[in-house]
Amino acid sequence: MNQLGPIFKEKREKEGKSIDDAVKETKIAKKYLIAIENENFDIFPGETYLIGFIRNYAQFLGLDPDEMVQRYKSYKIQEQPTPIEQLTARPKRSKYFILIVIILAIIAGSILAYFKINSRKIEVSSSEIEKKAEKVEEPSKARAKTKAGKETENVINMEESELIKDFKTGDKIVVPVKGKQYKINIDEISNNLDFTVEGIPFSIEKNEVVEIDFDRDGRKDLLLKINKINRGSINLTIKRIYKSEVKGSLMPEIAKSTEGEGQSKFPDVVIYKEGALNAIPATPEGSFVILTGYEKKDIEVSIVAKDTCYVGYITDKEDKKEKLLNVGDKLSFKAKDRVFLTLANAGAVELSVNNVSLKNLMGSQVIAAKEIAWYKNKENSEMCDLAIRDVKTVLKQ
Repeated sequence: MNQLGPIFKEKREKEGKSIDDAVKETKIAKKYLIAIENENFDIFPGETYLIGFIRNYAQFLGLDPDEMVQRYKSYKIQEQPTPIEQLTARPKRSKYFILIVIILAIIAGSILAYFKINSRKIEVSSSEIEKKAEKVEEPSKARAKTKAGKETENVINMEESELIKDFKTGDKIVVPVKGKQYKINIDEISNNLDFTVEGIPFSIEKNEVVEIDFDRDGRKDLLLKINKINRGSINLTIKRIYKSEVKGSLMPEIAKSTEGEGQSKFPDVVIYKEGALNAIPATPEGSFVILTGYEKKDIEVSIVAKDTCYVGYITDKEDKKEKLLNVGDKLSFKAKDRVFLTLANAGAVELSVNNVSLKNLMGSQVIAAKEIAWYKNKENSEMCDLAIRDVKTVLKQ
């Protein structure tokens, strides 16, 4: 046993995160996360999905994705049975025994040749029947068959501009974009829909709408909406969409935010829920933009005191917390959407947010009141700004 599952479980528990937290952040179905921690790899629909899930889960927990994948591969090798030839000694054979084996082999070869010639006639006839059957099938569908001839999956080529259709677990949707084909897999249908785009898992609920940028060019390519969830099937609207490309000035900001983190320059697939950014206001004038990205992340605040100072802060809708820091003291906390921060002797504070240093932002201020929050980017409403600004109101006591 290579102890792959326990590493994930112990790291998650050490970080104080539940399985539900992991599902919410990674968009991987709960049963798959539990299966990884229990090393129950048989339930996964394929090797590609499993390795993709291991990478995403490892990245979420702060583990090395490559190391975790290698551990899985080592585990798989250990689980494979040793060939029977290596477990048994080769017995000595007499000359007569070898002669008998050769004669039997010649007889068996003659019998096989006879059946092969006859079976070939049957194969020719069956292939002709299959060719006629293929002409009857819809051009946009290809069905894979098991040995028993039963239907196992349905592959739909998205050639229309809009498609409204019922789908079942295991169905695949192939979407051509700029000469390349991208694949959406329907993984599980329950109260919501679990699906993967190019091996990356996502989950959406009924009546939700998502839009997908397959090739990461800043332009939405496809809209996907759940209309109705039936027993064993789901009705989806799939529609091609084309919107103006992201202005070039924004793309370097994404690159800067991911440099040095062992990640690719842009995310593998960009997918977000329609209208999610419309619920938050645009970045206010006079704000300092800390970073820009497609998705909101947790706000991570870190403070180091160069001299005695007072810190008061409110995270999201929590109660106000206060701390008196002495020289060299450190304070760290997180928030989901917003932080209100009050500082006394603010010039003695070294502040960083999401690993971006803001130590020169306070200057020589004695008292400072700041708001750190996520906003909608003014130039491109499909992106978010994490910004900091002065607030005129004093925090609630």
